[in-house]
Amino acid sequence: MSNKLTPEELEQVKNIRKQYADIAYSLGENQLQKRNLLNQYDNLTLQEQALAADLNTKYGTGSINVETGEIS
Repeated sequence: MSNKLTPEELEQVKNIRKQYADIAYSLGENQLQKRNLLNQYDNLTLQEQALAADLNTKYGTGSINVETGEIS
């Protein structure tokens, strides 16, 4: 077994990689960024909900003054 691709195999690999790049370009960088940002937003929402649940358990239900940290 050879440790080197044949020229045909290498060409196939290069063609597939180029097709991936072409598809990604066609989808549009903005669309990919949008999806990424929406995922980040969803994750942040989950983090906020978990923190709110923890704080409600510890301090009870209330409003937080984000400037002072006081709960009312």
